[in-house]
Amino acid sequence: MSGFIRLDRPLPLTDLLGLEYDGLLQRLTRDVWVAAGTIADPALRCAALGAAPRPSIALSHRSAHWVWWGSSSGRAPALTEYTTFSRRRMRSSRGSWTVYERDVLPAERVEFDGQTVTSPERTLYDLLRAALLAPDPVATGQHTFARVPHADRQSFLAWLDGIERRPYAARTRALALATIGREPSPALTP
Repeated sequence: MSGFIRLDRPLPLTDLLGLEYDGLLQRLTRDVWVAAGTIADPALRCAALGAAPRPSIALSHRSAHWVWWGSSSGRAPALTEYTTFSRRRMRSSRGSWTVYERDVLPAERVEFDGQTVTSPERTLYDLLRAALLAPDPVATGQHTFARVPHADRQSFLAWLDGIERRPYAARTRALALATIGREPSPALTP
């Protein structure tokens, strides 16, 4: 995608940081900048992350959350997370990326110019499922939903009502309802 300025192509890090501090560039990832004032939509953020390191994996978890809703800093998470299209054995971590070995159904993936991302609903499900293991699941869930617009929250709840036979579906549903504030969640207590 045009408009990206990549580290060391043509400028070194010190020059790029100087331009960022002067307000001429904004940083999207560890090694990608765009002109200041560029509106970063999901397609732009996805392209900034670059191609997946392996075939048949989708951006997921916090990386997909950043693609869909951005972050308060505007930057991508330091660790890029992926999930396999179908459950299979794969090395789970290589430096700045990790892969979860789970199924991502075709209806739960979105493609942006050759790069695959989990759908907004699947992204929220994955993050809430992980939040169940946090010391304070509701606070972690609230952090997950902080940048998610009301319409996307409602779409997620409708999607969640339609899924069955999935690991932790009932507990994830209870956490989603407690996080959004619709009802208390007795299912969260072990």
